[in-house]
Amino acid sequence: MLVVAGWHLFALSWLIVLGVVLVRRGRLAALRRNWTFCAVPPLVVVLVGSLVYVGAPVRMRFELSRGSLDHFAKTVSEGTPPGKRRWIGLYPVKYLEGSSRAFGFMIEDTGMFGSYGFAWSPDGEPDIDAPGYYSHFDGPWYFWIDD
Repeated sequence: MLVVAGWHLFALSWLIVLGVVLVRRGRLAALRRNWTFCAVPPLVVVLVGSLVYVGAPVRMRFELSRGSLDHFAKTVSEGTPPGKRRWIGLYPVKYLEGSSRAFGFMIEDTGMFGSYGFAWSPDGEPDIDAPGYYSHFDGPWYFWIDD
């Protein structure tokens, strides 16, 4: 919520500066000379919004953590108990559930209205005995959403 408020404050201040420039005499010529000053902020907002909309931050964090996630999945599938992990890759672990056939973990501090995490199951949708539902993400990995 703070990020949304920050973006709104950023947009409002940009609009005020643009309005002042357009209202004052002689400022229109300055605006033409320094058009990048007014063009860059909206382009940054559109670029960041587009990247968030298509899920680029989620995908990048997952790919950066992929080695640790796959290694952890391999050790759990070989029968090693998951134990008490604090981090898997770039994800702070809230808790783990599962068995050697499938497991899932919730990510700490993921939202106000529910918990989110990942589940690993090479044989289709996970059959973890925990509340929530699953959405396929990549390979044997699923999003685990707990309302």
